[in-house]
Amino acid sequence: MTTPGRRVAIVEDHGALRIFLRDTLARLGWDVTGVAGTAETGHALVIETEPDVAVVDLHLASEGGGDALIRRLAESGSRTRLVVFTATSDPTELRGVLKAGADGIVLKEGGLPELLEGLDAVTRGERYLSPSLG
Repeated sequence: MTTPGRRVAIVEDHGALRIFLRDTLARLGWDVTGVAGTAETGHALVIETEPDVAVVDLHLASEGGGDALIRRLAESGSRTRLVVFTATSDPTELRGVLKAGADGIVLKEGGLPELLEGLDAVTRGERYLSPSLG
């Protein structure tokens, strides 16, 4: 039995990070519905498994990247909350993903503690931005 609000999908193109996130979140009580390494497979994963939240790498090495995936999911009517997990702090780019439909942005430099804060916040219906984004 899973805890309501704790179903997560991971869309990250870096294999080691994708597996680390899957294993760590599962160990911490999250129900990981699956992992994907591209925007295309990430879209299919989210649509098929309907997680409460998806962690999406902004700079996916696939057509359109994470921002296109976020836009596509938001436009599809998906109720999955979207947390961007990124190394970039470019304000223009980050404003764009929020406008596209992201519910939160977590900078990778904040590590696992910030990611967990972000996941918890968006599953409560809040918007989350890493503290360093001010």
